[in-house]
Amino acid sequence: SSAPTTDEQPAATAFAAADPKWRVPDKWRSEVIPFPLDFAKDLAHRGYEDLRFPPGFFDPKAGDYFSYAFVWRTEDDASLDAKQLGDELTRYFKGLVAAVDEKQQIDAAKRDTIAVTVTGTTIRAHVFDPFKSKQAVELTGWAERRACKTGALWIVVLAPATTTIRAQLDELAKSTACAQ
Repeated sequence: SSAPTTDEQPAATAFAAADPKWRVPDKWRSEVIPFPLDFAKDLAHRGYEDLRFPPGFFDPKAGDYFSYAFVWRTEDDASLDAKQLGDELTRYFKGLVAAVDEKQQIDAAKRDTIAVTVTGTTIRAHVFDPFKSKQAVELTGWAERRACKTGALWIVVLAPATTTIRAQLDELAKSTACAQ
């Protein structure tokens, strides 16, 4: 059970106290990053990002390469239309690539091609792997916003079309909830 919250406690503490219910599959990694995100400070949300990475996420030869699910647990309403979400995810990936690729092996002209489009709930993302390959990665997936008692929950699944774990990512992402 989660700790009771009081008006004196920040909402992020309430989120963190309830967070362990969103499971981390065996051998997967998780990471929690508070907003504002260090690499995308202009995303004006409050709360945090909670990520789930499969074992082969960083291995370009793995079937689950660059495949992951994440949620933005926001204290704010985070009502975004498809264009706004695409713009925020584009800034997110541009910031991530710039922050991780410290030696600038992915040149500025390539970073400028990073783009995320959202149509309905479907996401298409042209990004670069700043961790290992430094090569372009085409991701597809979906996003869903759920209104919560306070704030919102944005659920995002992204992976290359060749991922071997699409169904597992979808199931994992759908298992998260506002109360967690």
